[in-house]
Amino acid sequence: MTNTNIQNTISKVSNNMSSLFSKEDVIKLLTELDTEIRNEDPKPQIDKDVLLTTFRQMLSEKDWDNVVDKDDVELSIGYDNKIEIDRIAIDEDFLISETVDALEALLDVLEGEVD
Repeated sequence: MTNTNIQNTISKVSNNMSSLFSKEDVIKLLTELDTEIRNEDPKPQIDKDVLLTTFRQMLSEKDWDNVVDKDDVELSIGYDNKIEIDRIAIDEDFLISETVDALEALLDVLEGEVD
């Protein structure tokens, strides 16, 4: 609820009939809520460029040697007896796992900065 919404609600409660809770009780509660919201610390803003740069750096520090499944490569001999790669398999599970690990590390760093 925003401060404007709280003020509008207080006005509406003032103009209505009492119910189980008195109008004064509701107005007091909303006023306290309004004060609490105003006194809340603003959430820190995260710079998108810094976030992406840090994430890229964390990804670049990973060991990506195992992302290619070296046991699942098809080769052929082409013109002039050159070896050509016909097909190569990417270990998607490894790629996803390493990316998630980097993202978790980034979140740990960000949570440390917020505290």
